[in-house]
Amino acid sequence: MKNLNFDTAVQFHGHVCPGLSIGYRVASLAATHFKDRSKDEELVAIVENRSCAVDAIQAINGCTCGKGNLIFKEHGKHVYTYFKRGDNKALRISLKPDALPVDEKHTALFAKLRVGTASPEEAEEFRASHEAKSQRVLEMPEEELFWVREVEAEPPEKAIVYPTLICSKCGEGFMEPLGRMKNGQVVCIPCFEAKNE
Repeated sequence: MKNLNFDTAVQFHGHVCPGLSIGYRVASLAATHFKDRSKDEELVAIVENRSCAVDAIQAINGCTCGKGNLIFKEHGKHVYTYFKRGDNKALRISLKPDALPVDEKHTALFAKLRVGTASPEEAEEFRASHEAKSQRVLEMPEEELFWVREVEAEPPEKAIVYPTLICSKCGEGFMEPLGRMKNGQVVCIPCFEAKNE
């Protein structure tokens, strides 16, 4: 496997942050365990959140939505399960709940940045704190950061390519199994859910 370092993940994601650092550590563990980067669908990652960490998994492990080997389960948990197709043993990586203590000052600064009320000094303090947290994640011993274990599980089915249907209302194409009936016509989900029609 070619060397994909943290800079690869940063370039894909766009900036350094603690979430990306967590994802990079997860992706590196999976890459070491499976000795491979997914060229097609052979390696599957199930991620239980929609955080910055997922970008590192896409960049480092080659698990992407487009290939159908990146599966989201919106549980809001830093839990990542990897499968190799043809093997019922999966690698489950969970962020330990006490690995990253809550930093109330950092959280307060982030809230001010989000609403645009942070002073330039506060913005700089947040940036420095953010980078320090990111670096700490990169340097922490694996056993302090994660629970890692093998589990028995069936990998999800391979991605299926479905025929395209044309929505009777808006004229746009959509995947056949996502069609709905409305007023006797086959429509896409947005047109099905539209009010006043």
